[in-house]
Amino acid sequence: MSDLRLPPIQPYHPTTFQERGVLVPFTTPLLGGTRARPSEKFGLDLVIPNPSGGPGVYILSWTSIDALCRPTIHDRQLSERIATIPSVAPSTIRRVAREVAAEGLAGEEARLAALNASDTDKNDRTVTNFLLLMQLIQQVGLFRDAGPSDPDMETRARLTVARIAPRVGRSPDWIATALEALGDVFAPIGVAGQPTQSRVPRLIAMLRRTCADLTIWSRLQQQADHVGYVDMICAVAEHTLAIAETGIAQTQAMTANLPDLLMKWARDPDTIVRLAARPEWLLDGWDQICHIWDEAKDDAACRAALIEIALLVPVLPREARDWADLELESDPKARWRRTIPLNEDWRTGGKVFELIARNERILAATC
Repeated sequence: MSDLRLPPIQPYHPTTFQERGVLVPFTTPLLGGTRARPSEKFGLDLVIPNPSGGPGVYILSWTSIDALCRPTIHDRQLSERIATIPSVAPSTIRRVAREVAAEGLAGEEARLAALNASDTDKNDRTVTNFLLLMQLIQQVGLFRDAGPSDPDMETRARLTVARIAPRVGRSPDWIATALEALGDVFAPIGVAGQPTQSRVPRLIAMLRRTCADLTIWSRLQQQADHVGYVDMICAVAEHTLAIAETGIAQTQAMTANLPDLLMKWARDPDTIVRLAARPEWLLDGWDQICHIWDEAKDDAACRAALIEIALLVPVLPREARDWADLELESDPKARWRRTIPLNEDWRTGGKVFELIARNERILAATC
């Protein structure tokens, strides 16, 4: 760390997800767990976990990165591009991170992963749009025998859109464009009947596997702190998963009446966009945690990974209580909020390059 005068450590229990910020996939070890959030004054803030391993965070201006540490070339380019985006959300940070990774600044593995992830997202959007169109045809009911392999599907889709347009109060072209836009909105969470999992359900499944692996590993541990950290991590994860799955179910339920959904989209698309984005906000940062655990190959590495993960567990903002009718502990992380005994080797240079290489592999996996 440079001679930057750090501000006082601030307690950290954000009220909203915007205040919590979005995880930025930096590869520099000192920037692990750093989040971006809108500044109260101008631009963006850095929200950096307490480097000592204790409670609280540092809140710095976005331009303080170079004064705080010597970032990798990838991180410098990533921070410069993020500084130009008009709004901070998991989707926008992910898009910018993929663009930078696709240029090869975090290695060939991350470059290829970023390119493949863009193709996967495009396929998810195409599949979701098609399924929404199929549902609309079935719900309108002009054709009882309509199916995905019907050779006249294009004609039937056009007639269905023409039939529903007066009911929605829009033109057929507007209906077609709206269905494409809804396909983009629903693609991350998917719709009923989707043959493959979309990105958010895939992340939910991965997080459940990680919690199961952590629990099995903890049963063999004798140190109470290790068991306690696993309990805390899994408690926060279970709260997060419960709210995310409720949000997915509520959002997907809107597609049961697509004519009504299209009318809501005509009146107030922003509300639908925000509802569909809630699971992504909830799960932001958990994919990195899952891959940190996956990188641990032996018991010593698992203990080191556990301590790192305990520091990175996302705090659930109070806003989460408004998103689901669930009884939530105010802050399950607080029960184990104590100084975490970090391994200091990387701070003295002993493991910096190993950690950068690991972080680049994690970046490739999270693309």
